Amino acid sequence: MPTALLFLLLVVAHIIWGGGFIVIKLLIGSFTLPQILLARVFLAAVIYAVIWHKIPKPAYQKGDWKFMLLLALCEPFLLFSFETSGLAYTSASQAGMIVACAPLAAALGALFFYKEKVSTRCAMGICAAVAGVVVVSAFGKADAAASRPLLGNLFIFCGVLSSTAYALTVKHLAERYSFLFLSAIQVFGATLLFLPGALAGPVPAEISWKAIASMVYLGVGITFFVYVVINYALTRIKAAHVILFANLIPVSTLVLAYLILGERLLPMQYLGAALVVGGVLLAGAPESTEAGDEPGMIRADA
Repeated sequence: MPTALLFLLLVVAHIIWGGGFIVIKLLIGSFTLPQILLARVFLAAVIYAVIWHKIPKPAYQKGDWKFMLLLALCEPFLLFSFETSGLAYTSASQAGMIVACAPLAAALGALFFYKEKVSTRCAMGICAAVAGVVVVSAFGKADAAASRPLLGNLFIFCGVLSSTAYALTVKHLAERYSFLFLSAIQVFGATLLFLPGALAGPVPAEISWKAIASMVYLGVGITFFVYVVINYALTRIKAAHVILFANLIPVSTLVLAYLILGERLLPMQYLGAALVVGGVLLAGAPESTEAGDEPGMIRADA
């Protein structure tokens, strides 16, 4: 796949992910948190079960089960748990500020574990994108539902750490396993982990079509499509570059909140959004692949 198309898919995937913040806010109160968490993975698990026979089955190597367990535990189980719990206590704008730590955490983790070198331009792109997210978040109006913002922000930060561990684990397993296989394993694992808590909660008296559509958005749009794109990208370009696109999540959240909920963006927030997009483009495609790399292979320094 051309790198430019891969970058476009990453942009679309993270815009969809950003919309999930609004969808989760709409679902909170109608369902328990475990039920929302199960909805985020169940439909995707059904899709993977249907196409399981078409997914390449690699030769298992001794000890890989530990990394697969870590994969499912970190993301989506821990990430979704921290993210959904955090949004119950803090606003989307404050959550976006914490998410801005993701590129730096991934870059540091990839540098420590995989010796990935972050170029000056990529570092500048990360800094610009983080600065943009901070501007967008800092000038956003506080959510009225942010009853305990410090606790909520702590949950979101723990989600960032989980996401970083997930990206580094995928990078390790992707040398031997198909990205579709890894996506299926993490969704199956998370479904089993979320199921007991969801079944323990009270059954909603009525489920609206809006709630059903929201669950489809979370399960198919985010957990299936988004993770297929991200896992594939992690097999082709640097982990620090892939996680950089997470900076688009708070921007897309604010834009979709404007379109769906009628919320207004302030002039400084438009400036912050421009910084985020500029940072993503600055870190961009030219460094992601090099001539001579074989398709589907990961460079030793990547």
